[in-house]
Amino acid sequence: MIKNAKLNWVRLPLVSVDNCRELGGYSTADGQQTKWHELLRSSDMSKLTEEDITFLNEYGVKTVIDLRGEDEIVAKPNALVKEDFCHYYNFPFITKQVSNITYSTTEKRFMGDFYIELLEDNKVLHDIFYRIAHAEEGGIIFHCAGGKDRTGILAMMLLSLAGVEKKDIISNYEVSYTNLKTMHTEEDLPEGIPVDYMYSKGEYMEKTYEYLTATYETVEQYLLAKGVEQEVITLVKNRLIDKGSVVTI
Repeated sequence: MIKNAKLNWVRLPLVSVDNCRELGGYSTADGQQTKWHELLRSSDMSKLTEEDITFLNEYGVKTVIDLRGEDEIVAKPNALVKEDFCHYYNFPFITKQVSNITYSTTEKRFMGDFYIELLEDNKVLHDIFYRIAHAEEGGIIFHCAGGKDRTGILAMMLLSLAGVEKKDIISNYEVSYTNLKTMHTEEDLPEGIPVDYMYSKGEYMEKTYEYLTATYETVEQYLLAKGVEQEVITLVKNRLIDKGSVVTI
């Protein structure tokens, strides 16, 4: 089947990746729309087929941002690393020395608490946003393992920066549950990991979002507090918002 890479795809029709999705098409507070083919979120990309790689190339992907830790990358390298149509960067968006924030303790805790820890305890926030701001013109795809936790938090910040409504940000996060349904069985989980850690319940991201806004007022203020320069934030906003979506009457 021929897949037209020039179209706007909500979930990209990849054979090997279940949770690769667009951040384009969301309405913003000022009546605009987030750009299509600009920012994509994804799960593990180590098993990309040649067909998938060709599609991503034709879709316009020019930059890959891998949010995983070193051990994850060694075990499952991103298949786009050696492709010449895009640039690959690794910024481990993790807390302490663990590869996945859901595995950082054997004590069952609320997922939203992990997300808040990640907001307050990471060392790569500036690097991630700087790279998005200064990436080559074209699509940027960012991912972790499941494309749910680390990827979900970054997607929340990006959509919020663009002025996307909270309900749309939460629903964008929740879709991972459906796309990653094969991970939702007890036998597929590492020992001791509660099955609900695999879910993308709206309450997880809602708590994170409310913490961020209660503490910093806006994502922009949060980023400034964490050392991301205003110029970088402005450039990221410009990448996110489709100026051509505004219709004057």
